[in-house]
Amino acid sequence: MPRHVRSAVIAGTVAALAVASATTPLARRAVPDHLLFMVFDQMRPDYIDRFGLENFKRLRASSRHYPDAYVGHLASQTVVAHLVMPTGLPPRALPWVDEAFVDEGGTLGIPGAAYKTGELRRDQSWKLLQAIPREQFLPARLLDALGERVGGVFAVGQKDYATDFMGGPHASSIVTLAKPQTGATECTPTGVNVPGYITSSPRFTIDCAPSYGTDFATIYKIDGNRYVPGKDSEHLGGDVWTADAAIEIMKRERWSGLFLTFGGIDRIAHMLGEQDGHGLQSVPSEYHLADMLRIADAQLGRVLAALEAHGLASRTLVVVTSDHGGQKNDFYMGNNGSQSCCPFEGSKADVTPPYWMAHLNALAPGKLKTAYTSTILNLWFADRSGATEQIVTRGMKDIPGITEIYARRQTGSDYRYEQVHGNLGFTSARFQAWAKRHSAELMATMAGPAGPDLVGLLADGYGFGRIGDHGGAQEVVQRIPMIIRVPGEAPARRSEPLRQMDLAPEITKILGLRPAPIATPPVR
Repeated sequence: MPRHVRSAVIAGTVAALAVASATTPLARRAVPDHLLFMVFDQMRPDYIDRFGLENFKRLRASSRHYPDAYVGHLASQTVVAHLVMPTGLPPRALPWVDEAFVDEGGTLGIPGAAYKTGELRRDQSWKLLQAIPREQFLPARLLDALGERVGGVFAVGQKDYATDFMGGPHASSIVTLAKPQTGATECTPTGVNVPGYITSSPRFTIDCAPSYGTDFATIYKIDGNRYVPGKDSEHLGGDVWTADAAIEIMKRERWSGLFLTFGGIDRIAHMLGEQDGHGLQSVPSEYHLADMLRIADAQLGRVLAALEAHGLASRTLVVVTSDHGGQKNDFYMGNNGSQSCCPFEGSKADVTPPYWMAHLNALAPGKLKTAYTSTILNLWFADRSGATEQIVTRGMKDIPGITEIYARRQTGSDYRYEQVHGNLGFTSARFQAWAKRHSAELMATMAGPAGPDLVGLLADGYGFGRIGDHGGAQEVVQRIPMIIRVPGEAPARRSEPLRQMDLAPEITKILGLRPAPIATPPVR
């Protein structure tokens, strides 16, 4: 680990120790009127103890801790989770359910056009989100209840679409990073109503050129200092950038909500596949998963220390979670190709489907409209005939690692998924128990107008995305940390299997906000 990063880790740990010793007794804490909501992208709950993350452990020990928490929906992707959490809605009630979606009604222009969700412009995603009532968004209800008296709602993070979706159209300010313009190498602050002390400060402009030993075409290379701190102590990037921006906002603003999303763990986990031991051995990366976890842990400590320094610890509800877990694809079927079958509307990127997607295209030429493949296969049809479904289903049965196939059914305005193939026999007893308990429940969360026509679930260790991957129903992909610190409440290990869509209602109840107009579905 670079020396300056090691120093930041130590400083974060020391700061958190100071927070723990200075915190006021539980009985003296006030009713919370602030929300600090932190999402650590691709963080798994087992990492806390495996990697000795002292700030996570300390917060967990002083809070509600939900060891049985899980994502609770499909697809388990950043673009979905960062909208599920602030709305409390399952993906079936959202405009998209994965990284690919079909604009059936032509809201963005061409009816039936397929788009890549993470590449939508902000105005496009906002237009799609107009279909959701304003009061459904947690930032909006925070502003309505606390904004005038306490302050605004800010969303901060280095991954632009995660920050946009977490803050949503109603946050007071969204602070993220713009990618370099053609010929430039610097990432600069951007977003919505970005405070001038962020945009004008040289500290928040970072170098996005270095690849730290990962600059060759066969892997998911490091994107400059967008996700890692880098070596310039005056312009640190990655999760340090997000923490610094959040701390600056704490120092200068009246705020009722801070929604922070940290992307560092996700980047390196995708690239190296070190979730459960050794990942890629041939990549001379200067950063590894253990480094990113310790950096993230240090930033958690720094943000909590800042909360204490400003006298807000006893007034702030703290939520720490992840958008999804992750796994190493021991059986990597992506061939470093595209994760879709077909080009996206408005995208200049070439689509080179991996072998099995090309195989499905060849079986049903012109019949697939779009797809997204990760640790799940989601397919949307251009031709929704029974014949197309049968042909593609037969092709999917040949794909290694397929455990179940589901087809979408529609009766009037009602949608559901029907299992059309099951093959759990080659998987472990644990995998089978998880699948029998959760597969149908997870599939139901996608059963809506935007849902795929055909879905293939995969076994542990199978995937199409990157060497480190997520998106599907596997337990290691679904398991997430869930920690909620409520001022005045004794710590407790809670048995509820809390899901991401349960967070907004739980926060609403704790803060005494007006409930959202659309209720969260009960746990099945």
